[in-house]
Amino acid sequence: MVARTRGHPAAAVPTRAEDRTTPFEIFFDLVFVFALTRDLALVEAAPGTDSLGRAVVLLLMLWWSWCAFIWLGNQVRLDRGFVRVGMLVAMTALFVIGLVIPEAWSPGTGGIAPAVVLAISFSVVRACYVALLAIIAWPHPRLRTQVLLDLVPQSLSVALLFAGALLGGGWQTALWVTAFVVDFAGGRSASRYRGWRVGSARHFAERHDLVLIIALGETVLATGAALDTWTSDPAALGVALLGFLMTVSLWWAFFGRLSGDAAQALASTARSRRSVLARDGYTFGHLPIVAGVVLVALGVALLLDDVAQAADAPADGIAVAALAGGAVSFLIGLEVFRWVLLGTWRSASVVASVAVVAAAVASPWLPAWALAAAIAAIVTVAATLVGRTSPHRAW
Repeated sequence: MVARTRGHPAAAVPTRAEDRTTPFEIFFDLVFVFALTRDLALVEAAPGTDSLGRAVVLLLMLWWSWCAFIWLGNQVRLDRGFVRVGMLVAMTALFVIGLVIPEAWSPGTGGIAPAVVLAISFSVVRACYVALLAIIAWPHPRLRTQVLLDLVPQSLSVALLFAGALLGGGWQTALWVTAFVVDFAGGRSASRYRGWRVGSARHFAERHDLVLIIALGETVLATGAALDTWTSDPAALGVALLGFLMTVSLWWAFFGRLSGDAAQALASTARSRRSVLARDGYTFGHLPIVAGVVLVALGVALLLDDVAQAADAPADGIAVAALAGGAVSFLIGLEVFRWVLLGTWRSASVVASVAVVAAAVASPWLPAWALAAAIAAIVTVAATLVGRTSPHRAW
């Protein structure tokens, strides 16, 4: 697919089947997860349905941007030649996005409005991806055609980002949602042309696994930062420990068996079908899993605020929505991912999701710490069951 031009130090280097994730890619993923976790600050500054919805919109936009570079990294090495320069520019723009996210809907007090800075930064990220891919794909008619097909929705998406940034408020939210939908639907349609290849199935699966590990690590950091000076408060310390238990359980549910089995399934799939399986299983299927981790972190942070103010009072509705929604998103996403990659599913995740929703419904009559304990217990039991069973045995 990509010419093997290794002679010149500035040339692109094709991704080979034996390639693994590089330290440079891990560095890029750290910056991406930094931007993701800054979504928490957006909601924590003013908890409410508006801020939660806006955080979800930005999470989707960030995920879609990151996925583009995962596919690029399966065509050529991202740490070699001119590609590395473009990646550093994109990484810088992602860092700026992370810095500005908490003020994304603020009007600004002089200078460029934060929303415009975000629109510019997202455009730079997208421009780096398109430019690098166009250079790499141009000698190859099938991939070049797919790039050209994808340019139409991407250009429209960027225009919608700037329009939303300039109008602000509700228009900003609506237009940015539309921008994501246009980009997502256009990319999904263009992918049917099958110009992409999965140069290394192991590399593709490993990148997704590692970004989930980084997200789980950031969840622990977010919990510790939210605890602040409340370590002497037994209720707050208990909620923090329950949050850590949930993080460990989420790790076990995915990495106990599923991660390795899914990577093996992708590698053993015929090359003609591998790109479709990678798209549906990882690009689409991994999203609710990572989103669930971010939302659980947000829910725990908000519960810590509630417990610090009144230990026996019920949790705020936004904290409940984030924690329960994150757990359900992760558990259902887990089974969607399993079904696409392995053709099996675990009823434990579905039953646990129903139990989490029931706990959320009962939250007005429960102290915040009791809600955290109930959801942590449900997630832990489900993770123990789904993390230990073979993909060839239904629970």
